[in-house]
Amino acid sequence: MDVVHSMCYAELILLVVLNAFGGRASGLTAPSRPPSSPSSPAAQNYYVSTTGSDTGGNGSISSPWATVANASAHVSAGATVHVAAGVYNGSFTTSASGTASAYITYEADTANFSGPVNCAQVAANHGDLTTCVRLVGGSSTTWTNSGDYVQIKGFDVTGGGINGIYTQGNATVITENHVHDILPSTCNSTGGSGINLNGTNAQVTDNYVHNIGPYPTACGYVQGIYYLTSGGFAYNNISFNNSGFGIQLWHQPSNIALVNNTIFNNASGGIVLGTDNTGFTVDYITVSNNIIINNGGPAISEQGRPGCIGTHNITTNNLVEGSATQLISLVSGSLAEHTMDVSPQFVNDTGDASGNYHLQPASPAIGAGTSISVPPTDFDGNARPQNGAFDLGAYQYMR
Repeated sequence: MDVVHSMCYAELILLVVLNAFGGRASGLTAPSRPPSSPSSPAAQNYYVSTTGSDTGGNGSISSPWATVANASAHVSAGATVHVAAGVYNGSFTTSASGTASAYITYEADTANFSGPVNCAQVAANHGDLTTCVRLVGGSSTTWTNSGDYVQIKGFDVTGGGINGIYTQGNATVITENHVHDILPSTCNSTGGSGINLNGTNAQVTDNYVHNIGPYPTACGYVQGIYYLTSGGFAYNNISFNNSGFGIQLWHQPSNIALVNNTIFNNASGGIVLGTDNTGFTVDYITVSNNIIINNGGPAISEQGRPGCIGTHNITTNNLVEGSATQLISLVSGSLAEHTMDVSPQFVNDTGDASGNYHLQPASPAIGAGTSISVPPTDFDGNARPQNGAFDLGAYQYMR
């Protein structure tokens, strides 16, 4: 089920406010450092444009196709599909698979294919969204991917269907996308999400996700970012104003690192991990270096059926503040270490898409991070660390 029901037995409510931040918690192990972005050994470039044709085009820059779905039917491992800026209406599916050494990449470009567009950054910086590739779904998921080793990069994704981006392929990379206004008036047990990871080893990085579900109404069925199975990373994401949780791990999640995300103003809570699945243990989850504030439920919580939470989860070096209920809710035996309950001091904390969530010079989040599973860059592409310091949240402070 998509909604979180009851807490695990023997729950321990932790309201942790510690003054000293430190490095890696003693005795804990974590997933390895996130890998670099996938690349292909030999470029195979294809093109899609609003002025193209699926019947008369051949996928070249001078004769592009009209849809991403048609491109998927013609490409193979190692291909990059460049999609020109413009509005593309209708839900669609991609099924072609790459390989571990030769991904298929779908990349948002300018209208004349002069270069890539990072629509997550465009949205976060209040830029001109008409420079983006805008995908507007219908009554079903906007983009459904079933291919393995696929990268989805730089798009503006919206629609009234169940999910913005849904993947069931292995090792999907979903990066630099602006995903917003999905299911704006619906809350039911069918559920939904901005980004839905129903495939193993998913990497969800540098996305700007907001207004998923009928926000500001709370709906535990509809999440910002939603992991359903094992493996992967979520880092440098900004997830806010969603009816459910900013990030939810449910059903069969394990071996996942949630690191350096900025999560705020979600109606049901910040980060939740758990399961109702009989016989499954939610384990080897790392939650570190996140800023999680002003949510309608706990900043970080472990929930689900009795005995569902394992003993190898790491919760450390997070800034939590302003939750409507308890700040951190973990089961007995779990610890939240090096946690701070203070304002992160954003540059302009409006609580919505008009804000600026970079850190002010005096922010307590600066230098407060750990190196556990830390991403090599931040949301803006700046290197981590800066002057030896790892900061909290999606943005590294540039000294």
